[in-house]
Amino acid sequence: MLASGNRAAYFTLIREGFGVALTPIDMLLAGTERRRLAKAKPSDLPLILILGGSRSGTTLLYQTLAQYLPVSYFNNLSVSFSRSPITGGKWFNRFLRKKKGNFNNYYGSVSGFNGPNDGFHIWNRWLGEDRNAVPDDIGAEKTTEMKQFYDAWFEAFGTPFLNKNNRNSLCVKLFTDTFPTVYFVEIRRDPVYVTQSLIQSREAVQGSKYVAWGLGSQDSDPSVNPLGYVDDICQQVYEVEQELDKGKSLVDPDKYIQLRYEEFCQDPQSIVQKVSRQIWGKEVAEADLRGLDPFKATNKQKISDEEFERIQACVASLYGYTV
Repeated sequence: MLASGNRAAYFTLIREGFGVALTPIDMLLAGTERRRLAKAKPSDLPLILILGGSRSGTTLLYQTLAQYLPVSYFNNLSVSFSRSPITGGKWFNRFLRKKKGNFNNYYGSVSGFNGPNDGFHIWNRWLGEDRNAVPDDIGAEKTTEMKQFYDAWFEAFGTPFLNKNNRNSLCVKLFTDTFPTVYFVEIRRDPVYVTQSLIQSREAVQGSKYVAWGLGSQDSDPSVNPLGYVDDICQQVYEVEQELDKGKSLVDPDKYIQLRYEEFCQDPQSIVQKVSRQIWGKEVAEADLRGLDPFKATNKQKISDEEFERIQACVASLYGYTV
């Protein structure tokens, strides 16, 4: 991370140190947090969850919607308040401002204390520590606790809630059964380039193409097949999309928005308007979208010919088409 030259990578390291310094305050606020959760009343505000596999554009979509829609979300400061994220947010978020135009991120980590955060420090309360899997049933007690938490969040901040966490792509049925006002915004990208990006992510984050990274991943054994990691990652991408299809089939179509990464990059303003119309029934004022320009699409070959051709062949086999 230090060698990456990326601001978001540097900020992630700063954030961790900051969290340690604020631990005593977090502990002091924990009692107030418990009382807030206990008295929370049911809310009808929307809970908006972004779905998609790792490296499919979920972080960029999260940053965009967080900046241009009237929502609250887990920010990087909330990581410092794992015991009291709502109370800590009420105390300290007043000193933070939404900054439009900052789309820098480092493999899902965003810079700035008000930058949107995946929220593993919260979701893990109910879904466990494994970032690649979820239990079949979290039980009635944890389900109730999860519902109470978001009711308390709505009561505290008074706005719809937005979050992106790739693992939530495996939890569509749970969320549909738990939250009457949940909406899902799914984004998909050409699987060839998702696979390529995951190969690069393994090298950058794990230091090896053979070490698992991202939702649904597994380690690859170079002694079995030197290019086996390509096949493993293609399978990872395919299986995540199968899970997304399964989840989508369980949801009211009016509450499920499916987007393409390529279209989002080409015209992000139209995507923001589409989400706003479907959830709020109205569009965002054009003046409020000024400065939201097209993003540079990264769908181009960045790895060796051997790897890229292997991806194309594997994807064609899995998806049943000819490259």
